[in-house]
Amino acid sequence: MATVDTAGSTYPTTPTPPTTPTVPVAPTGTAQAPTGPVAPPEPRGVLVGAGGDPLIVGLVFFGIAALALGMSLVGRPTGALGSILPILIMGAGLYQLVTTVWAILLGQSMVAAIFSTFSAFWLSFGALLLGITHGWFGLTSGDAAGAQELFFIAWACLFLILVIPVLMLPAIYPLAVFLVFVACALSASAAFTGSENVSIAAGATALTFAFLAFWAWVHVALKAMGGPAWPPLGQPALRYIAR
Repeated sequence: MATVDTAGSTYPTTPTPPTTPTVPVAPTGTAQAPTGPVAPPEPRGVLVGAGGDPLIVGLVFFGIAALALGMSLVGRPTGALGSILPILIMGAGLYQLVTTVWAILLGQSMVAAIFSTFSAFWLSFGALLLGITHGWFGLTSGDAAGAQELFFIAWACLFLILVIPVLMLPAIYPLAVFLVFVACALSASAAFTGSENVSIAAGATALTFAFLAFWAWVHVALKAMGGPAWPPLGQPALRYIAR
């Protein structure tokens, strides 16, 4: 555009740029109010797959199975191993499997490994006793002792290896696992020699680690109820491993 003065001369003029609307800016350091819906607070308490302690289920069923096994091996009130099948299968085997799933949902891989091992032990032991009693798996009466010996040797080897990683846990846990190894070794020896005294020794060992399981369960249960960390479980025997 051009501007005309009174003398008739024209002069170019600079066009005025369009005005930009101003946007209010919050002062630095001032929190902006949320514009969307406010998220609800995190839920508290025990949720399936999101909290709690699987040990509170796993320990008590391990203890009851060990107690039943120990009583049958010492022959009080009966030495018939078939009498403990309901506890082994529908008690310890099933609910330690539940413990395993719970631990997996929480990402507790070592807890899941330990209780899946014991779930397999109780379930396979129950299957062995049923197979011997009913002649399953091609087992005859003459194979019964050898089958039990093989079973206990195999599991004794696994439990001996399991002692190593659980040395990182409070002392009561590696002690209990080591006693399980001892009980399996004694049971294998009893099956091989036919010695009643060795079988009774295996039963006494099983009763000992049953007591340790109940001891640890009381500790876990009191903590779950907001109580004290009692009774003590002992310090880990191995805190750090040199790499």
